[in-house]
This record gives sequence, C-alpha cells and structure tokens, in this order.
Amino acid sequence: MKVIKFGGTSQSVIGYKKLVSIINQTILTDEKLVIVLSAVSGVTNLLEKFLETKEMKYIEEVILKNLKFVEELNKEFPLNEVSIDYIIPVLLGFVLDYESENDVYLKAKIIGFGEVLSTNILYQLVRSFSDKIILGNSYEYIKSYKETSKLYPCVEFYCSDKILQYLNNNQILITQGFIASSPSSKTIILGRGGSDTTGALIANKLEASEYQVWTDVDGIFSADPRLIKNAELMDQVNYEIIQEMAGMGAKVMHPYSILPCKQKNIPIKLFNTFSNNEKNTIINNSNEKVFCVTSQKHVTLFKISSLCMWDGYGFVYDIFRIFSDKKININIITTSQFSISTTTDEKDINILKEVFEDLSEKYQVEMIHNNCIVSLVSNNLIELDTKIKLNRNHYELIHYSPNDLTINYVVSYEICDDIIRDLHESIIN
Repeated sequence: MKVIKFGGTSQSVIGYKKLVSIINQTILTDEKLVIVLSAVSGVTNLLEKFLETKEMKYIEEVILKNLKFVEELNKEFPLNEVSIDYIIPVLLGFVLDYESENDVYLKAKIIGFGEVLSTNILYQLVRSFSDKIILGNSYEYIKSYKETSKLYPCVEFYCSDKILQYLNNNQILITQGFIASSPSSKTIILGRGGSDTTGALIANKLEASEYQVWTDVDGIFSADPRLIKNAELMDQVNYEIIQEMAGMGAKVMHPYSILPCKQKNIPIKLFNTFSNNEKNTIINNSNEKVFCVTSQKHVTLFKISSLCMWDGYGFVYDIFRIFSDKKININIITTSQFSISTTTDEKDINILKEVFEDLSEKYQVEMIHNNCIVSLVSNNLIELDTKIKLNRNHYELIHYSPNDLTINYVVSYEICDDIIRDLHESIIN
C-alpha cells in the first residue's frame, strides 16, 4: 500500500503524465494505491478572494483555469476525453447560496472545491484504465475530533475506517486533500497546506509502506537554493527535525503532516514532478546530522519592559492576554527580569497599533516593524553554534528553542538575506 500526494504546482500535463504512468504500473501489480490531490495552483487563492469580495470574476477565473487544464489534457490524451461540465453547476449552486448566507460550513464547501475539481479531472482521465479505480470523498473519512465553527480550525483530525470501504473491492482510490468533516458531519477544511496532512492521515490509517509527496522541488535543502547557490540537498532527515524546519519557515512540508507518519514509522519520500529524481529527500528515523537555515519574513517585534516585572506576578498573563484578545499569533518569546520580547507575523497594522496602545498603558513598549526571523535548525546545534560569528549589532534578538533544535535571530528585513548567507557559509566552511 502506497499513498501519494500531488500538490498544486504538480496539477499539470507533465504531472498527470507521471500519474498515469504510476497508475498503469500499479494496475499490473496487486498493490493498492491512494492518490491525494490538491487544487490546481492558484485556485484556492481565487476562491478565498471570492469569499472576501463576492465578486464573480474570481469564480469565473477558477472555472477557466480548470477548463484550460482539461483542454490541455484532452490534447495530450485524445482517447481519454475529460469533461467537468457536470460538476461546475455544483460550485455555482454554492456560490448562489453564498449570496444570502454567510455560513462558515458553506464557505468551507466553496474554498475546498478546487480539490473537488482536480479529483474529478483525474478520475475522468483514468477511469477507463481499470474497473478498480474509484473516486472517493474525503469528507466521509477525514474527520475532526471536535466540533468547530472556524474556517481554518486548529483541531486534531484523523482518518476513519470509512476509507476501508472504498478500498475493499478497489485497487486505486483518488481522493481530495484539504476537505474534511466534523463529528456532526459538517463540511470543514484543514488549514492551508492541508493536503499534505490529508495524505499523512490516510497513510497512518492504512499503515502504508511509504508516503510520497510530489511537488516542484527535489527535497529539503540546507537553505533556499534560489538564494544560496551551494545549498545542499539532504538525503535523509529525521521526522522531528523536518517538523521543526517546517514550523520555522521551510515550505516543502506542512508541520502537521509529519506526526501521523512518524507514529507508524512510515517514510515520507519527496519527489520533483518536473525532474528525473536522481536524488531526493527521505524523511524517516535517520540520525544523520543535518542543518537548515530558514526565514520568516514581515515580522513585527515587540519589546516590553517595566521595573514592576521584577519580583512581581501576573504580568506575563497580563501581557499575552492582550495579544490573545486580539487573536494575534505569537512566534517567539524571550524574557528577562525586567523585559519581555516577542514577535508576531500579524499583518494588520491597525490591530498592531491597538496592541501597542493597550500595552503602553502599563509598560514601556517599542514596536519594530519589517523584521525577519532567521532560524538555524539542526540536530547538531551545540557544535554548529560554535561556528557562528554574527555581529551582535546585526540582530535585535536571539532565541534558543528549549528542545535544542533551533536558534532564532530577529533581524531587519533589509539584511535578512545577508544573514542567511552568512549563517550558511559559516557552517559550510
């Protein structure tokens, strides 16, 4: 049993040619296969814009993108004609309902429709290959443990036994990423990047031999290869390290997608849809020493101080209650006897100003915009830390994670790329 996930950039003629090859090879064996699809690249963003504006031009663009993709596939596979004319009215029905409703579960149906379109396109393309290929509905088996009324809920998900019914008499299951349901069977969606997690949950449930993630890069690099020309591709990375890297800004895997595979010791293999894959990254229980320099940009730094913090109590709660009340996400926190510094990637300037004003009623506060968090992630951090020779004037804040896997530097946006280069070069050399 294998589970493979194709991301948004892989929804292409090149990607589907590789999928067709994988499907044909699988049909010749007794092995079962689950294929998890994201939406065509850019579609989810367009659906989000429609929800924000109710402007039909975004829905029209979604439909045109998918129809163009269908046209390209029909030219490449003339004997396997694809049509999505039957599914477009379903989307338009949701859109019509949205004119009079502002229901979060209806929003979830709309924003997850890109995956519905993708899976129907692939199923139309390959259904004639075998009578044991089936189109699934992830709504039925990707479930949340708790009820939620949020569009992007922070709740735990799992894959239920219902998926086994699809695979009992079938060999290949094509299913949506991103889409799930609550305990009361309301449509909800996983967070952005949720298709990675969908595939991992299915792999966990089925105890797959491996989980393949097809995207537009060869794997995990020691830094962004577009910025660092001598960035090194990692052969193997430990589950815990890659989860830390993903959490600190590395974009290849979603942080929530690692644990389900780690629990069952299922290797995650990364493949590039657009290369020959001579070398790739495998995520497993490897003890190989690796490092990665990542960044999170457009971060705001708060420096909060008061003499009353010394020998006092309750001030930590008092400070972070203000952030919580404004629903502001916090990245890193450092404390001393008289001060607390913290960062957030919140973009709304007006909300940040409100936080600044509320904090300033009791504390001395400095709010510094346009920062980056540059992170060094490694399972060899103590040794690497001795090689780093950054000038103290180059960063506003330094933070060591309590799990000894990450050092974070808060730096101004203008020197972010330079700091990444300096960190990477100091370790490589």
